[in-house]
Amino acid sequence: MSPRDLDRAQAVYAALVTLLIQEHGGTSNPAALSRVDALCAVGEEAIDDISGRVAIRGIKSLAALLYSAASLDDIEIGSLRGVPAIRLQIANELGAFRGRIEMLEARKPSRPEIPAIEPKSMRVLVVEDNRDSAESLKRLLALCGYEVTIAETAMEGFEAATREQPDVVLCDIGLPDSDGYCLAEALQKNPVTSAARLIAVTAYSKDEDKERSKKAGFLLHLVKPVSPGTILKVLEESKPAAAG
Repeated sequence: MSPRDLDRAQAVYAALVTLLIQEHGGTSNPAALSRVDALCAVGEEAIDDISGRVAIRGIKSLAALLYSAASLDDIEIGSLRGVPAIRLQIANELGAFRGRIEMLEARKPSRPEIPAIEPKSMRVLVVEDNRDSAESLKRLLALCGYEVTIAETAMEGFEAATREQPDVVLCDIGLPDSDGYCLAEALQKNPVTSAARLIAVTAYSKDEDKERSKKAGFLLHLVKPVSPGTILKVLEESKPAAAG
């Protein structure tokens, strides 16, 4: 496996652990299940290892139970029953997945590997004032072949967009110096950046926020937390429009 694929697998593992902490389960939760499915799809593609893929498929199957409305009382592991038993099984599968990643990292390739991911002809600008989130997203997208620039304020975002002329702008709404709405309007008025596809990635989740997003020129309004799989799917779907 190439270092890029191993990094993708590590990112999937970390995202799944975070999701399991945030979403306890035991009731119908289609959103959480969709995030698990998307992450597992990325993980299964990234890890070139049968045991690792078996672990990923186990996580996906168990999540289908955990985030459903079905009764789990008949599922037992030792003294655990129901949701705790399912969560323990998922934790075990996650541990197996991480173990395979660590094993593959320790294995030195016998010959140079050809990167599995070819560079994509798409420039992405991430406007996000949370530095850690921005860097994490940049790392994920770069590993997947995208050319990524990050900015932490609306002004930096406008300057970066004018300079880099991105195909897609992933933009937070709450920014230190202004907001994503104003930035979107400014980008559309600028002939150099008017062709960029604008996608809001924000914690603002009210209907009026989404309506204002639409009026400002955002084509999509994604509510945080957004799974890596969703971001990758949105960018993949943006390719034809960006190329045109």
